[in-house]
Amino acid sequence: MLMRNSVPTLTIGGFLGAGKTTLVNNLIRQADGRRIVVFVNDFGAINIDHALIETVEEDRIALSNGCVCCSLNDDLVRSMVAFCENDRPDLFAIEASGVADPKALASTLQALQAAGQAHLQSRIYVLDAAHFGGLDYADTEDLIDHAAASDVIVMNKADLVPDARVDEISKLLDRSAPGVVRKVTAQAALSWADAIGPERQSPLEFKPGSPHASHTDFKTVSFENIPPLSERRLGALVELMKETCLRAKGFLRVDGHDETGKRLQLVGRHVDIEHLLAKDVGKPRLVIIGWEMALPVEQVSTILRVGPCPH
Repeated sequence: MLMRNSVPTLTIGGFLGAGKTTLVNNLIRQADGRRIVVFVNDFGAINIDHALIETVEEDRIALSNGCVCCSLNDDLVRSMVAFCENDRPDLFAIEASGVADPKALASTLQALQAAGQAHLQSRIYVLDAAHFGGLDYADTEDLIDHAAASDVIVMNKADLVPDARVDEISKLLDRSAPGVVRKVTAQAALSWADAIGPERQSPLEFKPGSPHASHTDFKTVSFENIPPLSERRLGALVELMKETCLRAKGFLRVDGHDETGKRLQLVGRHVDIEHLLAKDVGKPRLVIIGWEMALPVEQVSTILRVGPCPH
């Protein structure tokens, strides 16, 4: 159970340029009497109305509406404890770096929770709908993993893409982050009710039956020394993975094309196949990732004519 004076905490993650700081600004403007302490990486990115600024220090800006912006540094725990002991706020909000795993804050918040000072209220992940398809495989994989471990996914910049693209991303999240609340926004316009969500009783743990995905629900299977595929087999492989896998990446050879090969990347139903010289393909190999109970390992093995690598 949470201690009565424990301060609820929001974490706000997302890839570079997704709209995290815009979301922070929106929440500050909606403070409405709440005393919020916000930890941010870059003061320069915060578009604070100068009329709101009351005092400015080296690592802190106090606003006339009761909010405080602090620089996010290695003394995060010490700073949060100081606020809890001297001038307890109504809420903490932490904007994680655009390249940081927001789950890395868990150990920090666990320590504060154990001391009865602060607890995780909601993990918000901001997804840039306009640039989602332009990320490479590794960045996209990280983005999906971080989103799946969140409580609220803010699909931002939806006004900059066609409705069909929003639907495509939504279908991918239906499979990779089922049960996570999603909000489609322009300019990261999120209400306080949607940001805070319901009160947690066990903030940092997944309860049995929780809709959130645990990493143990995912399975990764690798294949190596894959013989050249016919175009028909390659097409069948792609269609199978589009229906059953969350992500896949591989280097493959095709019958009758001794001097060339292909690099295949799949995220959801989006497939990118790049033609390469044989020397750039190296040893043909494939990695598929998906839900443990649904990953079609035997079917992929049949198409590739090679079994999966042993664990």
